[in-house]
Amino acid sequence: MGALLSQCISTKTFKRCGHKVLIRNETSHTQFTKSEVLLIKELKDNGIVLELPANVCQRGHSLTLFFIDGQSELKHKLPSNGAYKESLFEVVAKVEKLEDIEAQEKTVAATLTFVQYDVREWKQIIEQYEAAQKEINNLIMRQHDLREDNE
Repeated sequence: MGALLSQCISTKTFKRCGHKVLIRNETSHTQFTKSEVLLIKELKDNGIVLELPANVCQRGHSLTLFFIDGQSELKHKLPSNGAYKESLFEVVAKVEKLEDIEAQEKTVAATLTFVQYDVREWKQIIEQYEAAQKEINNLIMRQHDLREDNE
């Protein structure tokens, strides 16, 4: 019998790919830095879908998103305006749509459209995630091939 997929994966198998997102709501003049309760659900060509607490933003709000390395901790408070020096990528986005998430109370999926951002840098971020996903898919396919060979 073949090895289980969990036996083929080690911490050295993959290079971690991920970001934490910090939010400065330019409309309400508030900040949201609890990245542990914010999930990146979907990357789009000119936007992103985030799962976050319902009270962070409303439809039509303008947000500045600061992407930091997924392994780093928030070292400094977000400035009330301007750049955040630890940010790997910054974008100004508009909240286009909010959808309640049935499984979690007081949580929404926020669809954001980017208004001001470096297109080239955003494409590089998307490519990083695509490469990581491709590695995972390849590992899973190799596991299927191993199982078929052992049958």
